[in-house]
Amino acid sequence: LRTPERPPPPERLAAEIPLHHDLAGRQPEKLWTMTDGPYLDNAASVPPFDWALDCFTKSARDFPGNQEAAGHAGVRAAAAVKEASRRLSSALAPGYEVLWCGTGTDALAAAVQAHCMANPGTEIVTTEAEHPALRQAVLRFADRYGLTVRNAEVSRNGQIRPESVSTLLGPRTSLLAIHHVNAETGAVQDLVSLRNLLDQRAPGALFLADTIQSVCKVALPMREAHPDLLTLSGCKIGAPCGAALLWRDHPERPLTRTLHALRERHHAIGRCVPAAAITISHVVETLLPALKERGERAAAFRASIRASFPSTLRIQETIPEELSSPYIFHLLLPGFQGGVLVRILGSEGISVAAGSACAAETRTPSETLTAMGYGRNLAFSALRLSFWDTTTEQEIEQFKKVFNQSLKNY
Repeated sequence: LRTPERPPPPERLAAEIPLHHDLAGRQPEKLWTMTDGPYLDNAASVPPFDWALDCFTKSARDFPGNQEAAGHAGVRAAAAVKEASRRLSSALAPGYEVLWCGTGTDALAAAVQAHCMANPGTEIVTTEAEHPALRQAVLRFADRYGLTVRNAEVSRNGQIRPESVSTLLGPRTSLLAIHHVNAETGAVQDLVSLRNLLDQRAPGALFLADTIQSVCKVALPMREAHPDLLTLSGCKIGAPCGAALLWRDHPERPLTRTLHALRERHHAIGRCVPAAAITISHVVETLLPALKERGERAAAFRASIRASFPSTLRIQETIPEELSSPYIFHLLLPGFQGGVLVRILGSEGISVAAGSACAAETRTPSETLTAMGYGRNLAFSALRLSFWDTTTEQEIEQFKKVFNQSLKNY
């Protein structure tokens, strides 16, 4: 038996982890290789990039150890995760700490639970238009630890009403928890204005921004809005798995201690394998430099579909283009049911959605659309199309043909 080597120094370890994947001059990969039709449900989950899968496979082989183990492989895996954290933070949110999780739902739950444990008897301001993963975490942990939840109003265009937020914020507010991009409608919130309101009305409160639908898709105003907590999910950006919670803490705030206690002492927060952390950092580093060009490509798909709508039908864009993510195209189709259209299109191999994947097949109308003031019938007419770097023009053309025929035969 040979004596195990010491863990490699950081500079050598960094060299071992796959570097940036060059996207310059390349067409987006077509990864959807099944014989089915267009995949336009990318807000639920995107196909992983081939190069991300290669990174994951290589990293899984190179770092098989459990990062919590004390042996050589465990120490080496922990060093790889630490390096992945440094790279992710440097690319996305310089100066922030990183907590690796299994899913985006886990990351949101970890943030909310840690905050509620550390701030009993205070208030959380949120909205009824949040993703179920955030909203249910807020309701569950606020009830468990004795916090009050107050809901701000949302306008018809999906924007959180600033006057409503201002009214709710006060000395007892400890957290503002809202989405940056709504997973269902694609509405983009003005994080800078919300941060300014928070600083004016509740300067001691934390700002949790659910950025799962905006990381690598919509520019994050980190310097101006500087959210205290933000989240990402690998399956939303082309990595096969894993998620992360990023946060910045202050000496007088026990958030860091509470998060570590939840993971290490209570085992209440799961973690992803080292390969997932390495791959996510690699994907974020690769995609962010081309954010503008990639967004313009997604917006072109939206415009092409919009131009194909029959003039005889009253198809309504729920969120104006200038207020929404280019990757999510949410429609209201009076006289039709979104769930029925999902099944009709699905019979042709086309994947779309009637709302958030986490709230699919419910018998009640969308809470997001209800919060925006839409009635039951119109809410049930909703249809969501969502794009990604792997979406092709051929898929868009095939969707338009089948979609218009489906409306005729409805």
